[in-house]
Amino acid sequence: MDKNSSKSIIQRFLFKVQNNPDFFNYFNVEEDEAMELALRRTRGYLSEALSVLTLKCSPDVDFKSYDEELEEFPFDIVESEIELIATIMFELFLAKDIAKLRVHNNLLTSQDLKSVYGVGYAERRSFVEMYEKTQTWSDNLIDGYIARDRLTGKRKTIIYDL
Repeated sequence: MDKNSSKSIIQRFLFKVQNNPDFFNYFNVEEDEAMELALRRTRGYLSEALSVLTLKCSPDVDFKSYDEELEEFPFDIVESEIELIATIMFELFLAKDIAKLRVHNNLLTSQDLKSVYGVGYAERRSFVEMYEKTQTWSDNLIDGYIARDRLTGKRKTIIYDL
């Protein structure tokens, strides 16, 4: 696989969502077409994740230079960047469902939610906790990424001129 290709990022993201049947299954759609729809959504998450990354930090490389037609970067992608971008993509994926949950939470009180949904309330709470942990993990990965040289992995040093 080309080191500047986005394929490794896409594969890592698909691995993270592989247990979510809703991402890959579509009503009245053949398997090949469903996979193409999933890949199209994945490319959207990739584009969004690159924007989020460049908003949250100033990387050593220009992720905005990603060529969406060729699906490649003008530089080699390193392992830490693959994991970082795939994790941000996963966070964005989870955020879509969080938005749906918040609509329900705003319409009903916590007691209403417990009585209407029963066990589902605990499942939703677990989902929110998983999302929050993913957000924290994503932010930690960004902090670690920006503090290290992308090629060597060594910590960057700050030189103070007196």
